[in-house]
Amino acid sequence: MKSNIRVFLTLAALGFFSLNGCTDNLDLVNPNSPTPESFWQNDEHAEGGLTAVYAPLPTIPMFGRILVGIHLIHRSDIANPFPQSNVNDAGALSIRPENPRNREIYSEFYKMVARANQVINRVPDIDMDATRKQEIMGEAHFLRGMAYFYIVNLWGTSPLSLEEAGGLDDLFLPNSTIALTYESVISDFTIAQANLPQDGKPPKGEIGRATWGAATAFLGRSYLYTHDFTKAAAEFKKVIDSGIYELNENYNDNFTEELKNTKESLFEIQYDGNETGGWGGSGGNVWRAQAWEADVAPRNYSSQQSFSVNQWVLDLFLSEQTVDGSEDPRAKFTLLWNYPGAMIYQDVFAETMLGDDLNRVWARKYLNFRRENSLTPGSWQGATNNWKIFRYADVLLMYAEAENEVSGGSQNALNALNQVRARVNMPAASGLDQAQLRQAIRDERVKELAIEGNRMFDLNRWGIAADRFEQHPELRSNSLGVFVRGKHEYLPIPAQDVESNPNLNQNPGY
Repeated sequence: MKSNIRVFLTLAALGFFSLNGCTDNLDLVNPNSPTPESFWQNDEHAEGGLTAVYAPLPTIPMFGRILVGIHLIHRSDIANPFPQSNVNDAGALSIRPENPRNREIYSEFYKMVARANQVINRVPDIDMDATRKQEIMGEAHFLRGMAYFYIVNLWGTSPLSLEEAGGLDDLFLPNSTIALTYESVISDFTIAQANLPQDGKPPKGEIGRATWGAATAFLGRSYLYTHDFTKAAAEFKKVIDSGIYELNENYNDNFTEELKNTKESLFEIQYDGNETGGWGGSGGNVWRAQAWEADVAPRNYSSQQSFSVNQWVLDLFLSEQTVDGSEDPRAKFTLLWNYPGAMIYQDVFAETMLGDDLNRVWARKYLNFRRENSLTPGSWQGATNNWKIFRYADVLLMYAEAENEVSGGSQNALNALNQVRARVNMPAASGLDQAQLRQAIRDERVKELAIEGNRMFDLNRWGIAADRFEQHPELRSNSLGVFVRGKHEYLPIPAQDVESNPNLNQNPGY
């Protein structure tokens, strides 16, 4: 799949335009370019059109850097970003609608939507192998559902387009509601689940494509986020009962360059580290690699200001011990702090980190310590440790959460939670009522999934984001940012899109 990403990226010229920044120039026709009507003729065109939907995923604006480093990781109560104009603004609570990094990810997600809409509209009429056609439709619905899952969690009431755009009138869409967007997301993942092979193998045998397991897990997650706990539990149970996935024996095997697409992974972004690429979104020869390490690494080891980790996260890790009286092993795989023997890249932590930085907590997960620092060798685009969208550990924890809400304190919920804890030799939880188990699961999500980009989504779906930041202003001590209830739960819709679309309203507070 990684090699196929290079193919057909010029399909942007075929009408795969995004839903934003539109002008009257879209009415012009280039006589030297193929049209959608002339393009969608055979199975090769269907495959190329689908590849174009995948194309934004590993690029710099998306999971290659901007989305991951500064919009998923920086924004939660785990991270404490240092101020850096136009880069750390979202996490520092100073972001404005004009922010270019915000618009980059917004544009790329809507490119995915527009391209998926064409595949969904055009492929059914192509004469080709019926089985592969069904898989293509499943993949396209999965990718559109995934795009809108992130859109609704990042921007809330953003436009909802489910048809191939035929002109400007189709692009000037109003704000959707969160409920309607989730209805679409659930529909897309349901269709994807029905159309993708249930044997756990990716379509065409190409790792990186959407799978039945990924679609089912995303469907469960979507039900969980909309508080339909019974349906959420049922979907997660399908993944568990399938026997396709297992926890890796070694927790840290999920985050290294050497091991990818393991038995614990349901869906991950495939990086190939193409050193000849350049900055940009899905078009032409652009970088497809893990370039967000500079936004996560301790600031002394990066050209970026990055962030420190709030102390409560380390305290949570150290609040209990393994069954043999040791520290939770996930702590040192996730965080850096001044403990005996601590290393930071190839340096001794206590000798390198000076002043206040010596007493701060920093991120460790995903960092490539074989390098001298986050930028060398290989610069931005060099690292290839894939970003994990969905791990089996997350499925188990969400199943435990859904089961607990349906049947408070149930043994099924405890078993799923304890399976995650057993991997790292933590004592089994027992004797908890519904409220106690709910908190135990939420705490476990931090210890298992910190620095993996889900925390702000969790805070929002639990309805406690504003409470956390209002009650703990020290969470933004590095930037002195102040969380505004009803505003900072979501990002601003890009100013250019609001200004060019008379039917689109800005999110509250911006």
